[in-house]
Amino acid sequence: MTNMLRLIGGELKRLASYKLLARSLATGIVWVLVFLLISKEDARDVAPMLMFVDASIVLMLLVGASFYLEQQEHTIKSMMVLPVSVGQILLSKIISSLVLTLVTVAITCASVYFIHEISFKYVLLLLFLILAAVTHAALGFTLALFGKSFGSMLIMVIVYVVIFTMPSVLLAVNVIDAQYEWMAMISPSHAARSLFTSVVSGEYEWEKILFSCMYLSFLAMALMKFVVYPRFKSRAAKG
Repeated sequence: MTNMLRLIGGELKRLASYKLLARSLATGIVWVLVFLLISKEDARDVAPMLMFVDASIVLMLLVGASFYLEQQEHTIKSMMVLPVSVGQILLSKIISSLVLTLVTVAITCASVYFIHEISFKYVLLLLFLILAAVTHAALGFTLALFGKSFGSMLIMVIVYVVIFTMPSVLLAVNVIDAQYEWMAMISPSHAARSLFTSVVSGEYEWEKILFSCMYLSFLAMALMKFVVYPRFKSRAAKG
């Protein structure tokens, strides 16, 4: 437990030194400005979208950026000699990335509450946030481990956004008819957005919620066990 806490503390310090924490705070400030400029009705529509972006695309980019910065500094290889397992190292990285997401989502929640007096079930939101963030952290690691550089990973993220995220956004703005929503549930991004939307709107379609939770859980476990863990271990050994 002590080693785990030290790993998490070290990861948070590293993220701060890479200025990734500062960028998360800056993103949160931008969201505050957005809520100051829109109406209460629009805030209910925008809030889940911003949470979904923070817990998916932004998180994937942060995970990738952190991975490549550590690789340049040979930090990952040095961590392999510590009395901790690869699983603990990966878990500490996911938890530290989750903290960054929690910061921006907390700012979003505070903004809609103090500016528009909108509140919702925060415990349920936290559970959904953890699930969405862990899944997209696993996706971020997967893309980073398959990429040869941050540039190549960035291209893969863009492809991911076009294929899996844009349909969810188009559904949200009614460009794509709602009858195709179940088809879009194959997208991890849409599954995550549907969870955030249900909490903010207070309208719970439990079939979609249960499917999203099961799908994201299965995807996160499968990626971590069969892709991230073995490739991370191999990549770390090579330096």
